[in-house]
Amino acid sequence: MTDSIFRPHFSISPAMEADLRDIDRRRWLIEQMLLMPRQEAWLRREIREIRVSRASGTTQIEGAKLGEAAVARLMAQGGGANPTEDEQANLNALRAYEFVDYLSDQRDIPIDELVIRELNRQFILGAPALHTPGVYRKGQNTVGRFSPPDQGDVPALMRSFALWLRQEDEVHPVVKAGIAHIHPVAMHPFWDGNGRTARGLATLLLQRSQYGFRKLLSLESHLFNDRDSYFTAIERTLSNRFSQGYDATQWLEFFTRSLAAEVKRLEDSLTDWHRRMQESFDLVETMGLSHRHMDGLVFAQRAGQMTRADYIDITGVSPITASRDLAALVLAGVLIPEGKTRSRIYRPTPKAAPTPSGEPGEQLTLMPET
Repeated sequence: MTDSIFRPHFSISPAMEADLRDIDRRRWLIEQMLLMPRQEAWLRREIREIRVSRASGTTQIEGAKLGEAAVARLMAQGGGANPTEDEQANLNALRAYEFVDYLSDQRDIPIDELVIRELNRQFILGAPALHTPGVYRKGQNTVGRFSPPDQGDVPALMRSFALWLRQEDEVHPVVKAGIAHIHPVAMHPFWDGNGRTARGLATLLLQRSQYGFRKLLSLESHLFNDRDSYFTAIERTLSNRFSQGYDATQWLEFFTRSLAAEVKRLEDSLTDWHRRMQESFDLVETMGLSHRHMDGLVFAQRAGQMTRADYIDITGVSPITASRDLAALVLAGVLIPEGKTRSRIYRPTPKAAPTPSGEPGEQLTLMPET
């Protein structure tokens, strides 16, 4: 084996072209919505929730049973002293996606073999020593009916693949991310965690490109929900045995279609959020309240409840100001307090309820930046 650069084989089909155009169109609209001010705290919280969705999705693909609500509780609790196997897998995935998000912003760090190996290590921390986290396998493995390449070929194949990842070329970033997913699955360079590593790597490539969508996509969750089609696309592309000349077109059609669906989900979510922002803006304006009151109210509407700590994080105000603002929202009749002072939560009242999303309204009217 030589260290020549990996050359993927694929063609851009009409279906892929249509999906890529759709992704580009929605990307423009999403970027316009995310240009609005006063949303950094919301984005930070949303990114944490997306990590939960990614972790739950990628581990459930591998057979774990914890849904997003359970993983969110696990993250809040920190895991405990003796996590179960499923809990440990999700704790690992949460850390791995935090690592992905960090690397997405560090463009001076190349996406190379060291990064891929570290991703694998993060995903299977605590696994038995025989699984050698972050180390290429020293033996032959099989995945169902599929036979990956011989262990002796893995180091050279990975070097060739990493050279391609670092290469500036004409490949569309979405297509490159799709190849970055399927090729590690084809090579299966590690004893364990290959699928999770491949999905994390694809997300990293997307987020390093103009198709990162501010780290708000959870392709992993979409793939879990469509896992039968996901597995079928992999099997039909790779067949029963590794071949360097496999045609990735069928896989890429599935990948671009899946990404287009996840981008549409994000657009729908942001459109709904934007609508709530507009309605809350109108509501608090009639009450003589400020924009930070509106930001807190929108969060409470979306989450179903809010604490004083949430309000401080969202608005950046002091604890004293937060208490005063929350009292004003209670007095205005849009929040109801529950519980004692230290554990008090605030829930939105029917008065603050947004219009059902099924009612007609404008698709995108940017909120005034005053």
